[in-house]
Amino acid sequence: MITIRPAESFDHDMVLKIWAAADLSQATPDEWDALLRGPTSAILVAEDAGAIVGAVVATYDGWRAYIYHLAVSPDRRREGIGKQLIGEAEEYLVEAGARHVHVMVDEEQPDGFALVARMGYLPEGDIVLTKRLAVRVAM
Repeated sequence: MITIRPAESFDHDMVLKIWAAADLSQATPDEWDALLRGPTSAILVAEDAGAIVGAVVATYDGWRAYIYHLAVSPDRRREGIGKQLIGEAEEYLVEAGARHVHVMVDEEQPDGFALVARMGYLPEGDIVLTKRLAVRVAM
């Protein structure tokens, strides 16, 4: 039976392994900690018999809510786990105060597009541009 729960620090390696299998970028230790400790951000994990089989990130900044980095173990796909994770992420965001959510899907992941479309997400027309910022290390 699948249970969804907030990730803990000790889940780090398994979640990163699932994200890597889905060709998703990896969270640095600082990013991981920020997602776990943020007042309105969470990494939710799907667990089955003690093993993590999926994960998703849900964040809300007081204005916009986002769901991203949804991944399910390759051997557990097409069992409804992704749908469960999105549903729990939506509930988390509603409880945080969000009323509208953006979902990010890699443009080369047609299965991801199909999943979110089945769950009622529609294209809005925006194009998201990204830039990696240089991180300054305090001395």
